[in-house]
Amino acid sequence: MDHVLAKGEDMPDFKYFEDYKIGEKQVTSSRTMTEADIRLFIGCSDNTHPVHVDEEYCKRHPAISGCIVQGVLTLGVADGFMAREIGPSKVPTVHYGHDKVRYIRPVYPGDSIHCETEVIDKYEKNEQFGVVTWNVNVVNQKGEVVLFHIDKQYIGRRSANDKQE
Repeated sequence: MDHVLAKGEDMPDFKYFEDYKIGEKQVTSSRTMTEADIRLFIGCSDNTHPVHVDEEYCKRHPAISGCIVQGVLTLGVADGFMAREIGPSKVPTVHYGHDKVRYIRPVYPGDSIHCETEVIDKYEKNEQFGVVTWNVNVVNQKGEVVLFHIDKQYIGRRSANDKQE
């Protein structure tokens, strides 16, 4: 049986590339998205599309029922979950990228989201790092997947870090 870390359970301080197992799963803590999040994100992204700010426009839109959270903001919150709860804190780690990002359902102010992750691949990049790849589902309070992406991270290799100590 695959080990699934408890919801919101922090990663160990030291988890090296070699310690990740394909099939390993984790559920993160959750966060409730707010209208203030939308407004703050507009301040740094200038994304003022009517689906995020105009209730009258949203009432006429066939695919949504009100103003929605920006998709990239939802992805950013998921990235924060990955940084805080998935990646080790005392092993050199750097984000390598997002692949196949899909906005499956809208996220509305008041929705609570969390991530459900699974390690799907890993390979050695060089002497210092390996790449770990996760399937990441962002899930709302109803259990619906609202966003999917593949997340890749450079994770320090044990042998490289042993040499530095």
